[in-house]
Amino acid sequence: MEDYKGYDPNFLSQDYEIGLPQFRAEITEEVLSRPELRDGKYADYIYYTVAMHREFRTPLFAALNIDRSKSVTTQRTSRWNVDSRVGAENQLNNDYYRRNDWDRGHLAMRYAAAWGETGRKAQKAADATFFYTNAALQHANFNQDEWLALEKWVMAFEDAAQDRICEFSGPIFGDYMRTVRPTDRPIAFVPTAFYKVLAFLNTDAKLEVRAFIIFQDEAALSDKQGKKTFNNQIYQVSVADVEALTGLDFPDELAAVNPIWFKESESAKAVRNVTRFPERRDVNGVEDIIARETDARPNDYRDEEIPIFIAGAMVDPAGPEHAGEWVSLLNMSGESLSIEGWTLLDRNRRKLVLTGEIGPGEARRIQPLRPVMLANKPDEDRPGLIILNNQDGDQVDRVSYRRKDLPGEGMPIIFAYTYTD
Repeated sequence: MEDYKGYDPNFLSQDYEIGLPQFRAEITEEVLSRPELRDGKYADYIYYTVAMHREFRTPLFAALNIDRSKSVTTQRTSRWNVDSRVGAENQLNNDYYRRNDWDRGHLAMRYAAAWGETGRKAQKAADATFFYTNAALQHANFNQDEWLALEKWVMAFEDAAQDRICEFSGPIFGDYMRTVRPTDRPIAFVPTAFYKVLAFLNTDAKLEVRAFIIFQDEAALSDKQGKKTFNNQIYQVSVADVEALTGLDFPDELAAVNPIWFKESESAKAVRNVTRFPERRDVNGVEDIIARETDARPNDYRDEEIPIFIAGAMVDPAGPEHAGEWVSLLNMSGESLSIEGWTLLDRNRRKLVLTGEIGPGEARRIQPLRPVMLANKPDEDRPGLIILNNQDGDQVDRVSYRRKDLPGEGMPIIFAYTYTD
């Protein structure tokens, strides 16, 4: 195992040491400790390192070095391995993934690790990601869709000037988690969400970071405003947000250069139009990822204030492809609200100007939609998107959908519903 040197903290540059996340006091006792592991805690592989959660038997993080300039196309192995250094009893083996909807979700990506000076070295590195210590319970729809899309964005990310990236990935566990219990095996808890933090050098050789969270838990997404149904949305977040949800401490250098705000800031309110903290930005494609110097989009959080939502849409009507498309808007307030001068936008930012008003508790169907055209065959890494802005260009609501969400030809997608307590 001479190649199993693990994550290199000086991978980006000798000027920047990006160390492994540290463990806050509240999770110190949850970190698996074994004498076979480096420093008693770390399992090193080719280009990546993991630390394990003692109770959940899932990685707390996987830290991976990626050199896209040396990427090689490799063959995917079908064999997953138990790491004896960690102990079979401390990892979730195939019993937890067999005959159910849960995938062995890679944390250190196979094809991101598939790099090296030779094809043989790249193949060995790719194969070394197939350890159960590098996997977590991800729903098949999540693993093969939203998580896959984020992984593809990492490999296509244009801001990393030297094609080198330090990536940290891992699960987030919540208060109300699903469970998996194989026959005659201890129960396993399903992560509520997953995070990914990317560190890289820009064209000026300055350190930058992007951080993301994707939820895979319906309870975590519902918001008591009657707006969200089950929707695995990707959010760009602050490093501090990831830290708060995981109990990890990332290097201070990463938090300092993150473009997203965590704590309330008057300058963020005035300059960036941020009104909700911690700030989370919807990401539906690589074009939505914002950099440190990027001006904020129009206020993304008016949905907290304006009770009009995108309730549903006919994305794939029977008959002519776009002629029967419509979008339904729902007013969940007790008074009539004007939508005069508001706009609907599609994935390509084609814009339809709206007129009139919507009565209290009423829905209004917007049809025809042209020039707006709804994607009825959204790409796996670029979902369909509908945006509702008010007359000032502030975002009132935003919904996305993927191919798996389409209910069938002639059937509408439902995005909003009401709660009854």
